[in-house]
Amino acid sequence: MTAERNTEHALRTSDARLAGIISLAADAIISVDGQGRITLFNSGAEQIFGYSAREILGQPLELLLPERFRGGHPGHLETFGKGPVVSRRMAERQPIFGRRKNGEEFPAEAAISRMEVEGERVLTAILRDVSLQKQVEAEHRFLARAGETLSSSLDAERTLAEVARLTVESLADWCLVYVTEGEQVRLLEVAHHEPGQQALATALREFRIDMSQPFLAREVLVRREPLLMPVVTPEALESMAQGGEHLSLLRRLEPRSLMGVPLLTDERLLGALVFISTRPGRGYGAADVEFAQGLARLASLSMENARLYQAAQRATKVRDEVLGIVAHDLRSPLNSISLWLQVVERQIQKLGSADLQTRSQEPVRSIASSCRRMGRLIQDLLDVARLEAGRLSLNVSPQTPASLLREAIDSAGPEATGHQLHLDASEETPHVLADRDRLLQVFSNLLGNALKFTPEGGEIRVGARVEGEQVRFHVRDTGPGIPPESLAHIFDRFWQANRTDRRGAGLGLSIARGIVEAHGGTLQVESEPGRGSTFSFTVPVVPRAKPR
Repeated sequence: MTAERNTEHALRTSDARLAGIISLAADAIISVDGQGRITLFNSGAEQIFGYSAREILGQPLELLLPERFRGGHPGHLETFGKGPVVSRRMAERQPIFGRRKNGEEFPAEAAISRMEVEGERVLTAILRDVSLQKQVEAEHRFLARAGETLSSSLDAERTLAEVARLTVESLADWCLVYVTEGEQVRLLEVAHHEPGQQALATALREFRIDMSQPFLAREVLVRREPLLMPVVTPEALESMAQGGEHLSLLRRLEPRSLMGVPLLTDERLLGALVFISTRPGRGYGAADVEFAQGLARLASLSMENARLYQAAQRATKVRDEVLGIVAHDLRSPLNSISLWLQVVERQIQKLGSADLQTRSQEPVRSIASSCRRMGRLIQDLLDVARLEAGRLSLNVSPQTPASLLREAIDSAGPEATGHQLHLDASEETPHVLADRDRLLQVFSNLLGNALKFTPEGGEIRVGARVEGEQVRFHVRDTGPGIPPESLAHIFDRFWQANRTDRRGAGLGLSIARGIVEAHGGTLQVESEPGRGSTFSFTVPVVPRAKPR
């Protein structure tokens, strides 16, 4: 008898422990009898579905399902009840959907088991609400898509409008994008979920907003803080209207829940995003505001990048306009100097004494050299402006690489005193399609650069070879080479490795690259300190005539 009492006590203790575990489990544990009536409904189920156990016990299980699933569910239970499988784990089933007492649907994962109790079949389901998990996954996917959209263009307004349209696919039924313009604010975009709301969206967009009066985003813009209205009351809606006409438009939105977040960057106010939900059971909370702030940060960064880019574009345009004007205006006095220098030189040769003629040769040569150097600098400035504006014109025609190289070497000859110039080219190299004068300008810049940095006695080789449908020209020197940290900037405009060397403006290599790229080729450099440098560029060969 003692043993039986101990056994009964152990069973009661075990039953109590099991009942406690079931009752306190966070997941919903629901049992139904053979008729599909609910016989067990733990506290986890009460929390998830919103019903109390007293309300739900004895009710059909279909009450917890969305209406679209109710018709076929009894058949599924019957099939499982008579089948060979007695249990299915959560990972073995696709996510299902439940329905809360307030009508809200939610995704869930469920495991189900079958057992016989005193000859009666009992089915028990363990159900886990995964709506938060699915929401987080959806938010991450949305932010990834929004980030791609915002980074795809430097047109801030267009990308903001696109993000607003993405938003109404998942986060909101309406999304309003406000942008600040000085002391004014403009409603840039009104995106909506329902296709039949275009007229209302247009009316909202065209309504002129007075910053001194209430409107949907005013509190967000003034306080620069998020705004959350889990439930939008009629009184709250009236408080955000600028008169009767505006209130009528807001009422037509039928907002049930609302939130707004500012668009900020470095404490600079750019605008605001307002999200509106019109669906029952879809109210915004703190987690939604946090997500919206993440989206606002991405949008603000995109707007700031666009602003900086546009400012840089404007500055570049102004600079190039100034370069063009300065270069043009410098040519007139320079031409006068060159002309008068020729007059002075002829007068000295005609009227001057032998001693004066001798003593004047060096100053005259120096002045002439300075004029030529200034002329090149002016031409460089003009070419830079043309390249930047995309107005560099080419007059292309078939050219022989060997003759181009010979002319380039001949032109550099007067400056190559003390250097060894070598030509590596074959007469059989195919013709290239190029602007002869422009390619000679490229060679002049490359050879001038090589001569400037190669010590006396050094060697400079110029040549060409065929590479498929292109010819690669090269200028190779035995100078000191280029440090690795300088290679990344070697083609930048106004950049010079040696800042104390004022023999140029740092434009030659940049212009050379622009000319080569205008031909459809590429210019590159290979260098190693102490072993010289090789600049090479490609030009397309003349297309072969197609056989008839």
